[in-house]
Amino acid sequence: MTIVDTSMQVRYISNGISYILNGFDSVSGFTFNYLGDQGFGLAPMHRITTRGPLQQGDSDIDFRLDPRVLQLPLVVANTSSAGKRWYHYQIRERLLEIFQPQYSGVLQLTVLGLNGASAVDYERRINVNVLGGLSFDVDPSNYNVRTVVQLRASDPTWYESSYPSGNRFVVNYVTANINGSQVLSVGGNWWTYPIIRLFGPITNPVITNSTTGQSITFTGTISAGAYYDIDLEYGKKTVVDNLGVNRISTVSSASAFATWSLGPSNNTIAITGTGTTAATNAVFNFFYRYTGI
Repeated sequence: MTIVDTSMQVRYISNGISYILNGFDSVSGFTFNYLGDQGFGLAPMHRITTRGPLQQGDSDIDFRLDPRVLQLPLVVANTSSAGKRWYHYQIRERLLEIFQPQYSGVLQLTVLGLNGASAVDYERRINVNVLGGLSFDVDPSNYNVRTVVQLRASDPTWYESSYPSGNRFVVNYVTANINGSQVLSVGGNWWTYPIIRLFGPITNPVITNSTTGQSITFTGTISAGAYYDIDLEYGKKTVVDNLGVNRISTVSSASAFATWSLGPSNNTIAITGTGTTAATNAVFNFFYRYTGI
């Protein structure tokens, strides 16, 4: 029996190729029966606690999200009218080509028509790597291929992009407010770490999120016609100018460079500096992030 839910679409995107995992996939030529999922909800986490030598219980300090493992149980129908054993192994070979551990991938869930319409209600993505599964245990009475795909997400948060382009949301900082403040509204329920392009001219710029109380201070001048790309995503944390030169040395050691983020809801952002003109500006690029779906 083929299980197809037209109100949602599950895709795995890897090495530039996109595969449908809950219906007919035209790339592989297979019909995937999507039997549910595990690990899509709240990200795993651990609490950080402290305990005094005479304390009963402990005191909660903070928490951290941990990497998540997602499991996708799939059945690929063996549609061969003859040579079912041969076709069974063809399916297995093709699945190993789709889920190759040497390539990073994106798992994408698109939900349609929650409100009775055919439009996209929302789309969530998560970056993953193949962890395991795909053991292909055989039922000799049935040559359909049953398997579980295990995917690991180092960053356990799902993210939403601007549909259908899949790009980050882009917000321009109002030029007139370059020495003032502006409210940036961010969706989702988790902090997002933006990429900020800061255009000169400006000397000793400071970028402050007054809502979170975090600032990044730079020393020196970004000249007219030049810019800094400030990538605050984990695993990156870079500052590069328009010529590709590393400018991380211009970041003050007192800056909250490692943790500067935009929180869900409204963020009051202030950018200050001297020697600015009408050309001085900033552009914020970010995803909406979620702890689960």
